[in-house]
Amino acid sequence: MSAPDSNLEIIQVKYGERITQKSVVFHNYADYGQPDGDLHMEYNFWVIRDGEKVMLLDTGYDIPARDWLGEQPVKATPDGLALLGIDPLDVSMVITSHFHYDHIGYLGLFTNAQVVSGQMEYDYWFGKWRDDQLEGEFTIESDLRNVKQAEDEGRLRLISEPTEVYPGITVYPVGGHCPGELLTLIQSRSGPRIMTVDAAHFYEQVENEWPFFAFTDLEEMRQALSFITKLTADTGATVIPGHDGRVRDRFPQVPGPASEIATVVG
Repeated sequence: MSAPDSNLEIIQVKYGERITQKSVVFHNYADYGQPDGDLHMEYNFWVIRDGEKVMLLDTGYDIPARDWLGEQPVKATPDGLALLGIDPLDVSMVITSHFHYDHIGYLGLFTNAQVVSGQMEYDYWFGKWRDDQLEGEFTIESDLRNVKQAEDEGRLRLISEPTEVYPGITVYPVGGHCPGELLTLIQSRSGPRIMTVDAAHFYEQVENEWPFFAFTDLEEMRQALSFITKLTADTGATVIPGHDGRVRDRFPQVPGPASEIATVVG
């Protein structure tokens, strides 16, 4: 069920994709005794609209400039926003699920937005930056500088406990994939949606509680997956995994020029 009088709309926007295998992305997949297979992995960010107000969950990154894992570019974030008629300067809030490159790479575009991030995420990555330990990580200095700019301008809000950051939008620090990974529950006009982002990349993780291969704390990741199961049962929410190409098969496209990249998930 949706929140009373909820006007929140959620649009998933694809900016990249690649094909991977179950044995590559699921931790100790061989232990499950199931056949391997391809997975269509999509790279997304999410637009949250409340009337004229525009917010984002994550930002995507510039794939051609980095080419980290062989992702194929689809539509760069600035171009995807333009197709949706969104000026980055009009975005009032950006929730950062975590500080990996593919989630905050374009944060610098949104210079008028409040930035909502996990306190533990901030402490972990800024500690690595301070100690010159970012080499080989999925976080880079230039991205963290955009977080620092938001902090210096008084736009950074750090979260250390479940917090309603906007009416109908609650974030939960769950850790696991990253120390400050944030799960987001949105009471959309179509019903509650759990936006897992990288707390659960694929439907298999939601259905079976299978950990992803990349984590800072395996037990925290298992606990996060169990929390998703409990929160789903408690709220009746629909779960939207962060990188699963099958999400686009289950929800309608946005009408108009953005239809090839944008999906209405709430």
